[in-house]
Amino acid sequence: MVIEMNCLICVGAAERVMCEGPWEERDCPECGRYRISDELILALMDQGQIFDVLKVRGWLDTRRTEGFLPCIQSSEGLLVTVVAPTFTPAPVK
Repeated sequence: MVIEMNCLICVGAAERVMCEGPWEERDCPECGRYRISDELILALMDQGQIFDVLKVRGWLDTRRTEGFLPCIQSSEGLLVTVVAPTFTPAPVK
């Protein structure tokens, strides 16, 4: 049975893959197949954080070359970094 869900990385359409343990597994046409720990998903939702899609896809590709299904347990270096805009007043003419 295929369950259609959203990708936990890019939010596009993805298939949910049933797996054992404290994981969510997705197969996304853009991001590929991966797992994310339930704990990390809850922490990201609680903090309002999102993944940097390009960074995560690069990380996933690197792990796949090692021959393993990528499993994301830590968000370190994979989140969007939000920088507060600086206000520079326009010069007065």
